[in-house]
Amino acid sequence: MKRLPTGRQNFKAIIEEDLVYVDKTLQIYQLILEGNLYFLSRPRRFGKSLLISTLEHIFSGQKELFQNLAIGQKTEYSWEAYPILQFNFASYGHRVENLEEHLRYELEEYAKKYNLQISNISLSLQFQSLVEQIAQKGKPVVILIDEYDKPLVDFLTERRKAKANQEVLRDFFSPLKNLEKNGHLQFLFITGVSKFSKVSLFSDLNNLTDLSISPVAHDLLGITHEELLHYFDFHIQRSAQQLQMSKKELLKGIQLWYNGYSFEGNTRLYNPYSLLNFFEQSRFRNFWFATGTPTFLVKELQRQKTKPKEMEGITVSETSFDKFDLDHLDMYMLLFQTGYLTIRKAERKRYRMRYTLGYPNQEVREAFIHNLLEVYTHQSPTIVSQAMILIEDALQENDLKEFIAQLKVLFSDISYHLLPKLKQKGSTKADEAKAFQAWEGYFQTVIYLVTSFLGLAVQSEITHHKGRLDLLIEADDYLYIMEFKLEEDVADAIAQIKSREYLTPYYNSPKTVVLVGISFDKAERNVKEWVAEEWLRT
Repeated sequence: MKRLPTGRQNFKAIIEEDLVYVDKTLQIYQLILEGNLYFLSRPRRFGKSLLISTLEHIFSGQKELFQNLAIGQKTEYSWEAYPILQFNFASYGHRVENLEEHLRYELEEYAKKYNLQISNISLSLQFQSLVEQIAQKGKPVVILIDEYDKPLVDFLTERRKAKANQEVLRDFFSPLKNLEKNGHLQFLFITGVSKFSKVSLFSDLNNLTDLSISPVAHDLLGITHEELLHYFDFHIQRSAQQLQMSKKELLKGIQLWYNGYSFEGNTRLYNPYSLLNFFEQSRFRNFWFATGTPTFLVKELQRQKTKPKEMEGITVSETSFDKFDLDHLDMYMLLFQTGYLTIRKAERKRYRMRYTLGYPNQEVREAFIHNLLEVYTHQSPTIVSQAMILIEDALQENDLKEFIAQLKVLFSDISYHLLPKLKQKGSTKADEAKAFQAWEGYFQTVIYLVTSFLGLAVQSEITHHKGRLDLLIEADDYLYIMEFKLEEDVADAIAQIKSREYLTPYYNSPKTVVLVGISFDKAERNVKEWVAEEWLRT
């Protein structure tokens, strides 16, 4: 039985300690064989640092470490050693302050290692001089850069600092084109989360191969189902025994919670970090999401008035993945690159690809929606969690009184500044009507998030031939048809469901169909009244 490498990112230590290592060296060999300048975008904690460490030991010529792996057994790799410069931007701290000082220090340390002198000139010239002098001593240089964009991602909410770091990165990376042109680079591999524009990498290096959504690297990181069964058989058996589940049932749960990532639309991958932590603890819970708080992402979604339901089915073109601009944050692309969305489907329309995005798995979906609820309702995680438990029980048991009571709890602390300003000087009736509609949509969004979090079948704004139904919720034995009103008689909601024939598609449903009308009060910022009745089909 091999122990798990949880939290380990050093390839040599994993091999020497005989820990579980999912062998990706054949894919790595193909990349080395076919090119020399690469960029790979993947979410955090997805194995990027271990990949960089593996490349470091390959280019160091440490053949003995790879003798039992695919590259050592199935290829004729030469194992020639090259000088290596490695930069890990994640090692500079949680928030990368004084970026230029960090980089100058690393360049000076490398100069000492190779017994070279680099003058105290610009950062770009220091970098260029170092690489040129090393290459002139004998062999071209291998440059490995991990998490290049961390100095930008850390400051997405502080644009001035992000812009300053962007300038430093542009200066630092600017020599790479000439270094490659002049034969001083043997190999360049850069990892990150996002493909930011204006850092000179993607504009100057015209022959830099982006592997991010390329089929060539579709399973270079992450764990396939076949790899799960091959490398983790002992740990699967142990977890099944500890959880008193069959192997089949356990694998179904692991797949639901931690599988689902795809970077080309076909192959589904497990999150390595979550998978390793699951086997360490033998319990289903949120591992990956808990390591980072997406508060900024959630608030930005709210600011841009992005509807949460649109996150489960947005379709984009391939050009959407090309660049990411600090000045114009594309939330869907940011959510994809940071791992909260993934490619659910890829299809070719004539000569162009289309990609449909969605949550990768239960772990991410549940945790992200919970976080959205905290921001939208201004409630603590504990209050939200308690309300969710009671709401789930209420909907399964047709206890609408408790359902409404918990909705009131969630809406109880909505800040006053969220109220639409309906009585502004000069406002027209059309302005007021538009504001009312937006406020009604806000309540509808919260209810959609509540029911989506519970894992119930939920559809919102369903278009019928006579109108649009606000919300459909399907529990085990009950089907709820819901209509919302703002400052209107709640009876009008039930009347609308009937008059517009929203019930007709569900006539043959074996479940009990319940009509629910909910009216919201603008002044109280909460549920005003509600009414429900069972549909007696004749």
